[in-house]
Amino acid sequence: MKLGCVRTCRTMHASAVLLLVASLTLSAQTGTNGVGEFVIGGEPGAPIKIEVFSDYQCPACRTFYLDTIKPILTNYTRAQIGAGGQPQKPRVCVVYRDFPLDIHQFARPAARISLAAQQLGRERWLRVSEALYTYQAEWAQNGKFDATLAKVLNPIELMRLRKLAADPAIDAMVNRELLLAQRREITSTPTFFIITGAGRQQRINGPVPYAVMKDYLDRLLK
Repeated sequence: MKLGCVRTCRTMHASAVLLLVASLTLSAQTGTNGVGEFVIGGEPGAPIKIEVFSDYQCPACRTFYLDTIKPILTNYTRAQIGAGGQPQKPRVCVVYRDFPLDIHQFARPAARISLAAQQLGRERWLRVSEALYTYQAEWAQNGKFDATLAKVLNPIELMRLRKLAADPAIDAMVNRELLLAQRREITSTPTFFIITGAGRQQRINGPVPYAVMKDYLDRLLK
């Protein structure tokens, strides 16, 4: 299993997983960022927030999104029916941020497309974001995104997205995301934070399997 991408890729250490399982006392840090949060699931007021810094061309980021984050979105970010038939609010909020690494030739164009897609509305943005991860092997070969985007957008939407992605304001948004990552001293992807309602957070570098994340979240939510 790969730990993630950071100029070079390296093998995941078992301690990274053990840290997540064992560390139920979160390290205290403040989490102000000054940049709008990109919520892909749940509500900002949920008891737990997962904030992910990700690179669309990073293979480990693709695995983490498809194998870990997607099940979390299904099982923790939607309203549930609890004991006694009472509705429960979403328990987790998931925020995704763009951190395109310079070792990946097409990561920044992909981030630009994702940020531009936000202006098409949240539902279209989520479709575009998932397609970029799902079909990473296709566009990462040559930087041609149209075939991937055409799987989730109609021709009019795709035309609008191309125009939006060419706007210099989108590059400024990418730069703000990169600046935020720099302030948080992030150097690899995926890097993510698990933050409780009290603002205490645990930082994890590299992908973590869903089973491990589920166990950890369930313990925090008890």
